[in-house]
Amino acid sequence: MVNILRTAAATLVAAGLALALAGCADDAPDRDDVVAKVRTDPRMAGTSEKAINCLADWYMENATVEQREAYVAGEKSTNPDEIAAVDGAVLNCLRMAAGTP
Repeated sequence: MVNILRTAAATLVAAGLALALAGCADDAPDRDDVVAKVRTDPRMAGTSEKAINCLADWYMENATVEQREAYVAGEKSTNPDEIAAVDGAVLNCLRMAAGTP
């Protein structure tokens, strides 16, 4: 009987942890969150939808969840490699949207 109770308790704990971790995954910024942030970023004022969507796609494909969270929260990176990658993505998206090579 004791073993059954221990097994049941362990199962409940494991299920609770799985639900908690699944809930954390839902907190990660999605594409819509990134698009909304790009649209409200004063540096991106007047940017075309094509460029906004390009940049959102870049964030979803290339940035880590932590980088997306920081961007959506308005936090600035101090990592030179991250800054260069984002600046390059912005430039490439603006060029693509303008139709220039």
